[in-house]
Amino acid sequence: MKLATVVFIAILLPVSGLKPAGAEPAPNLQDLALVIQGYLRAVYARDYIDAYRYISSADQRVKDANRYAQQRGAFMGFALEATSKLASFMEITATQKQLAPNRIQAVAKIWLPEPNAISSLLLNWDPGRLNLLGAHERAQIIESLDEKKRSGSLKMIEVEEKLELVKENDEWRIFLDWAAGVRIPFRLSVADAADLDVALSKDEVVVQPGELFEISLKIKNRSRQRVITRVGHLVEPREVADFLDFVECGFLLPVAVNAGQEKEYYARYLVRSSIPEGVHQLNLTYDFRLLK
Repeated sequence: MKLATVVFIAILLPVSGLKPAGAEPAPNLQDLALVIQGYLRAVYARDYIDAYRYISSADQRVKDANRYAQQRGAFMGFALEATSKLASFMEITATQKQLAPNRIQAVAKIWLPEPNAISSLLLNWDPGRLNLLGAHERAQIIESLDEKKRSGSLKMIEVEEKLELVKENDEWRIFLDWAAGVRIPFRLSVADAADLDVALSKDEVVVQPGELFEISLKIKNRSRQRVITRVGHLVEPREVADFLDFVECGFLLPVAVNAGQEKEYYARYLVRSSIPEGVHQLNLTYDFRLLK
């Protein structure tokens, strides 16, 4: 399991309430272990302004801190205080593999609080409700978390995260390769529709998270009878398929094509800005199934 699968689901918050970058002491970027620890704890806490300080200059040229924090759904206020407390309980060990003189791949083994086990205590991770709590209620929650940690009753889970780090002068930073975007190759599966000639307007697209893209699909019926087909969308890897949204699609419903006729359909999709870091490819297959 990866860290991205256990961080908390949040609403997108306005960035005006987020703490400004540089409001805290600068992190130690010369110590590789501290960079890995600081970045992973910040991501778990959804403190994306802090996490941004560990990210490479190459990535920062693609996306500024406010855009990054807004896209990921950063916490603020007491919600951030509570997740930061939990993040301080994380235990992290990492093995390293040298990829180049200034580039390292790290595999981090992480023990962290299981979010679902404390969901009720933290109001189902609703940042709006958490931030409306009074000072006494906030103090009770923090004390409960500390007590669970002291008593050993806080349920912990182990996850694994792969990171790539680059050395910039004397500093180590997390390299996420934002410039690469998300590559989406398109494939056709027409074994069940041998009488149809099907063509896509493009073989693949490369988009940034949060961007729309469009594709057209031409279908020609070579047979002497009307054909009705359903066009399924198969998105892989399945664990991140929900991060591709159908904004508009002319062939979600069954398509009818008369004998000898050619039709063209259009579809628009959105790659969600919240797609997990490190996901640089989604595969989209159009699966044609004739309806009898």
